[in-house]
Amino acid sequence: MALADKRLENLQIYRVLQCVRNKDKKQIEKLTRLGYPELINFTEPIDGLSALHLASISNDTDMVSFLLKLGAHPDVQDHMGCTPTMRAAELGHELSMEILAKAKADMTIVDNEGKGVLFYCILPTKRHYRCSLIALEHGADVNNITYEGKPVFLRACEEAHDVKDMCLTFLEKGANPNAINTV
Repeated sequence: MALADKRLENLQIYRVLQCVRNKDKKQIEKLTRLGYPELINFTEPIDGLSALHLASISNDTDMVSFLLKLGAHPDVQDHMGCTPTMRAAELGHELSMEILAKAKADMTIVDNEGKGVLFYCILPTKRHYRCSLIALEHGADVNNITYEGKPVFLRACEEAHDVKDMCLTFLEKGANPNAINTV
């Protein structure tokens, strides 16, 4: 792609992201219809955020649903390898996670460190616990291990005093109780 084309592509991506922040659905529709093909799934060049990432981070369930209807792919990854589902889980945005799960978001994708969505749920709030339940219900790997060799169950057990219910749920869903850090 020529340099001018890349510049135009980036400008269109940033415009879509601005429209997501401003909740300007009419302009988003226009840009996706008249702009680059698959513009809705493009990521900006710095952090790799897509329109769906932004909507998930802000827990704008209306925008998440709207973008999915326009063809946004729920498994697009940013530069860290995180999907919109991982970002929603990290922030405890259970409503956005539920919409993404119903859109068939792949709960087995791992980020650049090998961490799956359950790693992003390990925080001591009820919302994060509910996010883990959504992820598990839709196929998250309860025996996921990072590239450094740390199992998600072991990571949860390190925080067991705050996430006891999550640890017990992981066990009920088939987590290996003998999982060890392999590094």
